[in-house]
Amino acid sequence: MDLELKSYYERALQNGLGGNGALEDAIEKSIEAAVHRYGGASARNLSESLCESLERELSQIADVDEEILQYAFERLIESVQKPKEKEIERLIVEIDRLRRHLNTEEEELQRRLRELFVGIEAAGEKIEPQRRDIWKEALENTELGHVEGLGILTETTEAALVAALEEAEDIETSVREVIRQITHKALGEGILSAARIRAILTTILMKASELAEATPNLAKEIIHGAVYGINDALISTVKQLKNQLNFAPDEQEAGHQNWDELMRMLSRSDELYKEIINDVASRNSSFVKDILLGCSDVIGDQFAELKRISNETIEIAKKRLSALAKGAAIRGAEIKEQLTSEAKRLGEKAWKKALEMAEAYKGKKR
Repeated sequence: MDLELKSYYERALQNGLGGNGALEDAIEKSIEAAVHRYGGASARNLSESLCESLERELSQIADVDEEILQYAFERLIESVQKPKEKEIERLIVEIDRLRRHLNTEEEELQRRLRELFVGIEAAGEKIEPQRRDIWKEALENTELGHVEGLGILTETTEAALVAALEEAEDIETSVREVIRQITHKALGEGILSAARIRAILTTILMKASELAEATPNLAKEIIHGAVYGINDALISTVKQLKNQLNFAPDEQEAGHQNWDELMRMLSRSDELYKEIINDVASRNSSFVKDILLGCSDVIGDQFAELKRISNETIEIAKKRLSALAKGAAIRGAEIKEQLTSEAKRLGEKAWKKALEMAEAYKGKKR
């Protein structure tokens, strides 16, 4: 593979270039032409053959020094890599376009899903009152499944955890706070049924466990922060429910149509959380499992606080339920409609904030 360096050098001199300028011009043009001619060769064979020619032909023109050799090597690398770099640039532009298109389609998908649920809810309001409980419970279970299917809760949790790892000095404290916020918002979206709580907490703990597995040097801090953060959220959610039961007008208290289910959940809230931790632990490696089970053992005081506030809420719920029963025959249907509207508004607000957190992180990552 000849470079024909001498002929390029003579042309450069004829064009008025002199000294190193003519030599550099000859090197650049001869290498570009040779790479174009022999582009089908492997990178190793190409560089080896051209460098042999370079050494031979350079010695016929001028003294070879380190600086001119380095210049030649850079031009060789640039000439070989340039087509790939241009292709990568093209692909980056295309990926960016596809990402924007994907985001638009995902937003449209979520918008349509919300409209579907609004339509189902509107239809449920028109059916016989005695069947509305079943209708609403089925709708909420379906909605929960589809929200998780879209990955909103998972993506939000992952984005928040990764941000906490990248930006926080105290990992456990930061993870605990961000998990508390996400869990509290998710729980506040609808009725506190055991099935719904199990689904939400399992999703969040599984994502935290995955991240812990991927970063073993921070696994303990991540899992401890997640376990305590969820417990904090459970306590704050039950306290919020207690305050609503204690101080809100009667019309807002009828929203938990299945009072038996609510009180069963509250009576064993600490046991339910322990079961969830154990279940998630059983799905993970022995490394993560040991940390999760260790958390379950040492979080006793926090469980006691959850148990205490749950029992207090049960007593208030019983009193309010008794009071509500006296006027239920007159204004029952009206109360349910008001609560449905309020719960929906609060739920949409909670998820909007959670989504904004994930989008802010994605924007920062890009």
